Amino acid sequence: MAEGNWTRVSEFILMSFSSLPAEIQSLLFLTFLIVYLVTLLGNSLIILVTLADPMLHSPMYFFLRNLSFLEIGFNLVIVPKMLGTLIAQDTTISFLGCATQMYFFFFFGVSECFLLATMAYDRYVAICNPLHYPVIMNPWTRAKLAIASWFPGIPMATVQTTWLFSFPFCGTNKVNHFFCDSPPVLRLVCADTALFEIYAIVGTILVVMIPCLLILCSYTCIIAAILKIPSAKGKHKAFSTCSSHLLVVSLFYVSLSLIYFRPKSNNSPESKKVLSLSYTVMTPILNPIIYSLRNNEVKNALGRTFYKALGLRDLWMPNEILGRKITWGNGIIVNEFLLVGFSALSSELQALLFLLFLIIYLVTLMGNVLIILVTTEDSALQSPMYFFLRNLSFLEIGFNLVFLPKVLGTVIIQDTTISFLGCATQMYFFFFFGAAECCLLATMTYDHYVAICDPLRYPVIMGHRACAQLAAASFSGFPLATVQTTWIFSFLFSGPNKVNHFFCDNLPVIALGCANISLFEPEALTATVLFIFFPFLLILGSYVCILSTIFRMPSAKGKCKGFSTCSSHFLVVSLFYSTAILTYFRLQSSTSPVSKKLLSLSYRVVTPMLNPIIYSLRNSEVKTALRWTIRRTQDPQKL
Repeated sequence: MAEGNWTRVSEFILMSFSSLPAEIQSLLFLTFLIVYLVTLLGNSLIILVTLADPMLHSPMYFFLRNLSFLEIGFNLVIVPKMLGTLIAQDTTISFLGCATQMYFFFFFGVSECFLLATMAYDRYVAICNPLHYPVIMNPWTRAKLAIASWFPGIPMATVQTTWLFSFPFCGTNKVNHFFCDSPPVLRLVCADTALFEIYAIVGTILVVMIPCLLILCSYTCIIAAILKIPSAKGKHKAFSTCSSHLLVVSLFYVSLSLIYFRPKSNNSPESKKVLSLSYTVMTPILNPIIYSLRNNEVKNALGRTFYKALGLRDLWMPNEILGRKITWGNGIIVNEFLLVGFSALSSELQALLFLLFLIIYLVTLMGNVLIILVTTEDSALQSPMYFFLRNLSFLEIGFNLVFLPKVLGTVIIQDTTISFLGCATQMYFFFFFGAAECCLLATMTYDHYVAICDPLRYPVIMGHRACAQLAAASFSGFPLATVQTTWIFSFLFSGPNKVNHFFCDNLPVIALGCANISLFEPEALTATVLFIFFPFLLILGSYVCILSTIFRMPSAKGKCKGFSTCSSHFLVVSLFYSTAILTYFRLQSSTSPVSKKLLSLSYRVVTPMLNPIIYSLRNSEVKTALRWTIRRTQDPQKL
């Protein structure tokens, strides 16, 4: 709307990564979505574990909870809108929305600077004045320090956002960034901003440099105190106490300095976007990883929390206290398993297997990611059939990530150990992806049934809402995975801990249990019937109807088209079910562990690789879309 010679801007357009090809944007969307979910999960887990575990109620973990909460907020401010601009091309953001985003960006950014300084002070007191640490860092003091860390963000964010958005905006409303940061928005202002820029520089020095100097002073004192410790063990323990925090501080300040303190001549908008990703997207995901991988107390607390969830409240003890097995009563509780894998083979054959599995792994990931990208971007592949194919490719990627990285580790570096928690996690996701794939294949068969047997009503029956509901119903492996895994790992394991398989499958793990499994077996049988045979019967019923409809078609061309519509899916279903049945439903007397391993490879390793190959080679629409995508990538000007 016009006001004098100015145009009042009511919304902005975030340029984000619009200059990149659509395929790259889709890949970025998938990457950022995974990073976003892992960030939320990781930081939420840190908050829950440090609250639930009494051993993590020290001031250090109190401040860590605050940092995790801050990282969740930081992520929620930036990433959801960025994902929207990438996948739905929803690049507009209202004037109020832009101001709100900038306000919370300033608030969380300033608060993080001061909170990192507070955490450095906590480490300084713990190392330089350990005897007075409980008195100095009492609950009241740490509460005041936390409030003091959060408070400076409010006036800074309020003044800077209010002042900036009180300027008139004219001309273009395109913000050359993926969020409403101060410099790109300031470029759209049609007024003298010299005074604001001076305030912004002073504010940046206050909220970035002062906490940074406090951190440097704290670590100077910490290092001086550590060097005075006489024993090497004492020095190592002191360094390990603050190493995680020092790494987090370094990541945060290095990425911040590269963005806001580089010369403007070296600071193009595109390079600034890439650098901004380091502290807006990457740092929040790295913090929980650093604190969980480099901190034994957090790792042990995660183990204790998992055991409590299984009802084994008194069984968890850290590895460094009792070694690899835990003594309990007259027996030994297994704390980790050994995957036998292919250890019986010669080293030359294992090296050959590693090379083969690595190629399959990379081809599987690349093939299924390509299917997801092509069916997402190509307007000709937006039918329900390709919507379900995207879901299947996502499932195959997950299925592959559960097994192959560990298999590769066991083959090439002989890393055969897997923790109790790692084994349970692997089995959980095996059940989840396996059950979901059975249901999804049945859903895809139903889609083909409607397309061939009731083509006139197909667009009505398979609308967007129906497709979304069917996909959600297919991913119903959660209850099966939760019940099966929790039940299996609630058994007592003692004696041998060698799993005669290349992953934690239920049967070889149960074989190590020292408990009566007579009640578990009927539940496992019922679950198998529900999640394998019931979808299988639906698939058979659907294909009987499909074949009878095709045979009733008068023309040979119509029959050929009907067969070609469902041939790829029929081949995938046949591969999946034949290999699964050969693995799990052969007579026990005729199933040796070695033959079972080889059969398991067929549907856990080979089938996920073959699915994209089958759908791309036997489907002319997918082949055409792939060729079009390759041409567009090579020479976008001609299209």
